[in-house]
Amino acid sequence: PRRVKVPDIFREKNPLEMAARQMCVPDPNWPQNADVQWRIIALARGLGLPMPRPFRAPYMPGITVLIPHYGESILMMTKELFQEGGQTGELPLMHWLKHTYESEYAAFTSRMQARSEGWPVAGSDWGEYTKAQWDKMNSWASMRMQTLWRTVAGMCLYHPALQCHFEAQADRSSSLARPDVWDPSECFRCLVSMQMYKFFDQTQIDHTNQMFEKLPDCLKVAFIDCQGKGRAADADDVHPRQRRRYFSCLIDKTCDALPDRSRVPKLRIELPGYPILGDGKGDNQNHAIPFMRGSFCQCIDANQGAYFEQMLLLPCVLGEFRTHARGKGKAKSIIGLPEHITSDFGSIGDFAAGSEIAFGTISQRSFAVLGGRMHYGHPDIMNKQYMMQQGGVSKATKTINLSEDIFAGMDFTLRGQGRTIHHQEYFHLAKGRDLGFNTVLGFFSKLASGTGEQVITRQAFRLGQILHLPEALTFYYAHVGYYFTQYLVSMSLPLLVFVWLLVIFSDCEGSFDAFLSCGSSGRSAAETMAGLLGIWFSWLLLLFLIASSLPLFVEVWSERSFKTALVRFGKQLCTLSPLLFIFQGKIIGHYVTNELRYGGATYVSTGRGLPTERRPFVGEAHGKGLKLKKVGGLYLDYAAITYYDGAMLLAGTVLIAFVGGAGAAQSQLNWIFVSLSLVIVSWLFAPFIFNPYQFEATR
Repeated sequence: PRRVKVPDIFREKNPLEMAARQMCVPDPNWPQNADVQWRIIALARGLGLPMPRPFRAPYMPGITVLIPHYGESILMMTKELFQEGGQTGELPLMHWLKHTYESEYAAFTSRMQARSEGWPVAGSDWGEYTKAQWDKMNSWASMRMQTLWRTVAGMCLYHPALQCHFEAQADRSSSLARPDVWDPSECFRCLVSMQMYKFFDQTQIDHTNQMFEKLPDCLKVAFIDCQGKGRAADADDVHPRQRRRYFSCLIDKTCDALPDRSRVPKLRIELPGYPILGDGKGDNQNHAIPFMRGSFCQCIDANQGAYFEQMLLLPCVLGEFRTHARGKGKAKSIIGLPEHITSDFGSIGDFAAGSEIAFGTISQRSFAVLGGRMHYGHPDIMNKQYMMQQGGVSKATKTINLSEDIFAGMDFTLRGQGRTIHHQEYFHLAKGRDLGFNTVLGFFSKLASGTGEQVITRQAFRLGQILHLPEALTFYYAHVGYYFTQYLVSMSLPLLVFVWLLVIFSDCEGSFDAFLSCGSSGRSAAETMAGLLGIWFSWLLLLFLIASSLPLFVEVWSERSFKTALVRFGKQLCTLSPLLFIFQGKIIGHYVTNELRYGGATYVSTGRGLPTERRPFVGEAHGKGLKLKKVGGLYLDYAAITYYDGAMLLAGTVLIAFVGGAGAAQSQLNWIFVSLSLVIVSWLFAPFIFNPYQFEATR
């Protein structure tokens, strides 16, 4: 037999060699690209985890990937990447992409130069590129930004992955394996639910048509169409107060084109009225369910991506649902999967990515074991038939179902009868997150407001009644409890300072001793408080600080190495991550309690672009005078939430020092003042510290 030489990167290595490669001498065969490194490690780790027996081609069950889309960017445009005569000192986005993905851009340039003559040498003179060359660069840039193009192109990799399975291990004796019968598109469909396709401008229609042309025929688009009531309205029992007739429509690349290059629907289903009754996303998903193919669906957001080697594991994931009889056992499941966060650019992006990594891996793994995991929208795979029984993949009542995804898991759990929610780690998808200070906090304000509404839903009430105590405590800790805890922690220090002042001002001083209970110990109130606070606040504060970062540290350690985890932990501390998370806790506590008091939660469209613009203090000023051209800035954003409370906390701390509360037993109060300093600096200055270009003198 022929011997196959295994590449050195896949050669089995002993622990001593692995430790030396990680800590001392770099491996010359190890790729330098960080994304490639993660992909190899994730695939190797996934193949070593227990997984069910995969389905064999051509007996693959059908699956549909559902991607809701409203107004997100489909394809990057030249004017977004580069503009002639831009502002002085402002680098174009294309320059940032070239610098960030330097090796990938060099490989892209080499490919283009080999395929066509006249391609400019890799550089930053972007004006040399022609329109046809910019079209190529737009596609390349779109695959590295959070665009719908990247998401759809990644999900369509299921199509060639299924074809590879068929060519490698298909059962050729089956009549389904005949060349004129087998088609991966019969097993897989990528369904993009474009809510606003009817109202797209010409650029968006052209970008949608480009997706049809470039991607496999498994790509379909569902959208909501509308037209006048027409003469047949009475005969069709259209409600007299309904102004238009609405339809769920399906188009693909085979549909005829209209004069404006939009497509003629091949399927139309009339709806009983206007379908968008909630905040949009849940209705947009549910109206497309009739166009799904197969028994399983995977919900994906419009800012995700995928990797081909991970797509090859799809038959194993579908094996999680394998049963010996219809409707038995594992068929009643939601399979949760982790995400690889790709938007770790800048300090804020790195903090948000770290939080998402810990939440999507080690936290979900723990919640699933303890029985408290629910459905979080992406990239979970579920049985479509059971989702249809409970009204769809999301709840869509306006305001109360603002966090629409989780209600699918809550309803799924409430229906019982053997329904389970699992979490598996061997299959990954890519995910982009927010990158700016305001967008990250806007995202958490939406989550906190949605949680405030979630508390008063019938699903939460009923789960509290039927769950056993361990599962109920896990459900509380994983969802509502986290947000309530942020509020309690944010309120603890102001309350402590108030009580501290109250005790000091109530001390026995000789004036009102007849009205007070003064002991004979001789200790002043300041000394008593100092001793108490010295016990409460000590070097254990560092332990709590480390413990809060421990999930991310352990996860990075298990995925990469101890050195990588230690470097990332140190980097986050040096870039002032505690200030961001203290401020974030205050924002979360404010919004969740505000929602319980007043209600009115609304969807917050954060946007996931690069934070390249400096946010002003109160607004944009005219060239001369004090009149504002545009009102809105960091002060107006956070004054009522953090600045006023931060100023009150600062005043209380200064007053404690003024009345002698800090003079007694000074050494015992060091740690409490460290805590107070962190909170005060965070609440008053964090938005300015993390504001882009904040420390440039010219701005």
